[in-house]
Amino acid sequence: MHYRLIQPTVNYEGIDITTPIYDKSNPSSIEEFGQRLRGNTLRKKPGVGEITREDLDATEGVKFKGKFGTLMEVYYDIHPGNEACSPDFKDASVELKTNALNKIKKGFSAKERLSLGMIDYHEIIYESFETSCFMKKNKTLMLISRLYRENGVLVDAPIKFAQLIDFSELPPTDQEIIKEDWTSISNKITRGQAHLLSGSDTKYLEASTKGPVGANRVSQPNNDALARPRGFALKAGFVTSVVNRYLKGDLDFVEPDAPLAITDASEIEEKGFDAIIIERFNSFRKLNVEEIEARLDIKLNRSAKSYRASLALAMAKLITGSTTRKVAEFQRAGIVLKTILIDENGLPDQHMSFPAFRYMGDGSILTEDWDAVETDLEEEDGPQDGGDVPKFKQILEDRTFLFVVFKKEAETQVLDNVLFWSMPQEDIEQYVRPVWQQTFDCIN
Repeated sequence: MHYRLIQPTVNYEGIDITTPIYDKSNPSSIEEFGQRLRGNTLRKKPGVGEITREDLDATEGVKFKGKFGTLMEVYYDIHPGNEACSPDFKDASVELKTNALNKIKKGFSAKERLSLGMIDYHEIIYESFETSCFMKKNKTLMLISRLYRENGVLVDAPIKFAQLIDFSELPPTDQEIIKEDWTSISNKITRGQAHLLSGSDTKYLEASTKGPVGANRVSQPNNDALARPRGFALKAGFVTSVVNRYLKGDLDFVEPDAPLAITDASEIEEKGFDAIIIERFNSFRKLNVEEIEARLDIKLNRSAKSYRASLALAMAKLITGSTTRKVAEFQRAGIVLKTILIDENGLPDQHMSFPAFRYMGDGSILTEDWDAVETDLEEEDGPQDGGDVPKFKQILEDRTFLFVVFKKEAETQVLDNVLFWSMPQEDIEQYVRPVWQQTFDCIN
């Protein structure tokens, strides 16, 4: 049932019908009610509930963490209570989510990952993906996105996106990758490895850290080791892709310079994403670069800095021309392709560099706290200690690398190995943390 949104200026039979209405049990009505905000703000288009005077002054930032989500609950006049396996609009099976967007050259980018509820380590091991708590709560999302402006007043933030996102309407490859991600997380917990979960384990759906303090730990099944509380979240790169595809009106859209690596969902279901990509390199193993170019019938500039990366993408059938260096799934999942050249003894000739850090001021290493927890600004259970998660730690926890290794042999280079890799949590703590701490102490 659809309701026409009306805003007359008189009372009728004692009912104030200046308040817009919608049907809380109807997904289409919920979406229509949200879309009346598109191109407007909460101040200009108030909803069913009344925003308090205090919340009218709330701004972007940690102080009002989670406030925009609360404002949208007021807009819809709902009081969901964040039940574990129940969506916010119970009668419509729709979950309300909000996020912030940054304006970029080709549309918008999601400022943070999109949190989708806590993971119950002791229950997920008995679930299947289709009937899981995750799917009961998140199969259909009503996502409302505002344009982020530093220190901007939330009720004045322009609403750029308001859309029902139904899992079953996503392209089959997206659905299969998310299912594979959920299964990977569930299997790791079942093996008693919840304490080893990492955002880099998966492609689009991740197990992100949660809780007020980084030192918090909870029990897990099949292992006495305590684990960090985690929740499901869609990675920011995937959310960016979904938002921009919906805005274009085409969920199958891909940028010409960033094609899909895999277009057959059944192939992902049968083999898995990583195995498909690695398999494409196998026939080139132990061939030198001249032989690889000949087999691919391409001619690349071997003196170019990007030569090995272009050759790697061509081998994996990820590009159709020598100028394309992006892959849709890699951008959505935060996968970074790195080529490595090793000498005859198996040693790399160069270090791998990472972004520079600042010594002082806002955003510097001195504002960071290793034990802080990274959570998006839409959640209310973020870090309470005021510290930022070290940027370098975030990179290592969230990023997956595709290493394509070439080896020097005589006057040429041979494809030696190809592997997906992310740094294990125990290595980050044992080897990276002391170096970060020493750097912090020296600067401080």
